[in-house]
This record gives sequence, C-alpha cells and structure tokens, in this order.
Amino acid sequence: MNLHDQIQLYVPFNEQEETDKDIMLRAMVTLSDVLTRNNEVLHFTASAFVFNPARTHVLMVYHNIYNSWGWTGGHADGDPNLFHVAKKELMEEAGLTEVNPIQEEIISLDILPVIGHMKNGKYVAAHLHFNATYVFEVSDEATLQSKPDENSAVGWIAIDEVAQKCSEQHMIPIYEKIIEKVKKIEG
Repeated sequence: MNLHDQIQLYVPFNEQEETDKDIMLRAMVTLSDVLTRNNEVLHFTASAFVFNPARTHVLMVYHNIYNSWGWTGGHADGDPNLFHVAKKELMEEAGLTEVNPIQEEIISLDILPVIGHMKNGKYVAAHLHFNATYVFEVSDEATLQSKPDENSAVGWIAIDEVAQKCSEQHMIPIYEKIIEKVKKIEG
C-alpha cells in the first residue's frame, strides 16, 4: 500500500492527529518532493518507539543535536516505505541486529517543528517533519550501541520517567500518547 493510502486510512487518535493527517494529505497532493530533504520547508520522516517485552520501559537514545533523550528515527530520503525507514534507523541508531514490530501500521502521525541547527558543519534552516511513528519490541537483554555521529547514549527508560528524561517539552505529549495507545494493544 502506498504512503498516501496508508495515511488516508489512518484513524486519528485525537484532534491533533486529525489536523496533522489532513495537512499531510493536502501537502502530498499539492507540493513536490515531500519525501526528500530537497523540500527544505517540509518532508517526511519516520520514527520508532520501542518497548521491552513487559512494556514497562522504552528504548531511547540521547540525541546530540537536541541534547535530549528521544525516539530513534530519520528522514525518508526518497523511500516511501516509512515502516522500513523507522526499522532501519532503529537498528542503526541503537546498534541492534534484531527488532520485532508490535504492529506494522502507523501508531502516530505528527507534524514536528525542527528548529534551525548545525549538522555536519552546515546550517539547517527551521522546517517541519511530517512524521509517521511505528512501534517495536526489543529484548531487555539486547546489546545496545550508540551511533556517535547522532547520539551519545542508548538506554532503557521506565515509561513513567520519560517526561523527566526528555528535555524537548513538545515531544512529551507525543510520547505519552504512544504509550497510552500501546497499552491498549494486546501483546
């Protein structure tokens, strides 16, 4: 199923997702190159939100750019299979060789603001990420390894401590929304 259809079929969880879904669908029809960073105003990204089997902890990385604990993820860079992008980024950023999807459907749709920042010695202007999030499960015993060019640590955080560990205040409601949704999925 193509990305437009996946988003079209996505059932929003709340008003925020309903609004973001509508904006994403309109942008896909009216704007060009929303799957690559060539569109410097907005483009698609995919994130992985990862639980341990008991669903008591989430796996997060300490992002060098944002100086905060957060999910793994990255730019679509032309790949319309955002599930694949989320899985690939998770494995790369956490040094994992095996991950299991809790479900392969999108769990969260969010338009995320990105402030201007330096990356690899170049300035990246403020823009928007049209983000699709997928949920995975990873063994508590898995060997973890950071990806020094992107993050400086990888670790398990108790789900009730996510808000304390995340210094990006706008991300906390998104993480809490996903945790709430996953609690309703039978394991």
